[in-house]
Amino acid sequence: MDLAGFALLAIVLVAIPGPAVTLVMKQSLIRGRREAFTTAFGVFSADLFWVAASIVGLTAVIVASQPIFQAIRILGAVYLCWLGATLIFRRRKASHASEHSAAPARRLRLSPFAEGVMCDLSNPKTLLVFTSVIPQFLPSDGGTPVHAITLGVTFAALGLGSLIVYALIFGRIGLEGLESRAGDAILRIGGAFLVFFGIRLATEPSS
Repeated sequence: MDLAGFALLAIVLVAIPGPAVTLVMKQSLIRGRREAFTTAFGVFSADLFWVAASIVGLTAVIVASQPIFQAIRILGAVYLCWLGATLIFRRRKASHASEHSAAPARRLRLSPFAEGVMCDLSNPKTLLVFTSVIPQFLPSDGGTPVHAITLGVTFAALGLGSLIVYALIFGRIGLEGLESRAGDAILRIGGAFLVFFGIRLATEPSS
């Protein structure tokens, strides 16, 4: 098992900004670092689910079943586009009064932890890491479940660390920075990226 080689590849994979990074950025700017950390742990929990699913063979079944895999892909695309749209069309410099008036609508939103879980579970790219990338670093005889768990948890832990770093970086901007033109632009650009990720996910050909 090439743990060092896999760790180097995983660092590159998790460092590349994607839907989870954009989601953590949103939480950092709108709700603060604590909520961003909660979202990051949501993503981490979903990664651990994929680790367990890969051990029992569920991930291989999902990938082999085109209808299920396509359903996950479309669900992920719709979810990313919805998240992106909420950022693009958000109201800037909302007053405290408007925040209170929007409380009933806020109850309809997912919690930060649930958003992280949903983002990762509906991302087929993460699923493919466990079915296509990790097996390449296992021993030639396939190894044992412990080997697969080690690689999977390594990927999840590095992903969590990457998201925490992003949360700390964007958290420095804070709510005051969010109310500036630059902060508002960052969120809207982030929303555009989420919509882009969603459209690409929905339109890219199946392998």
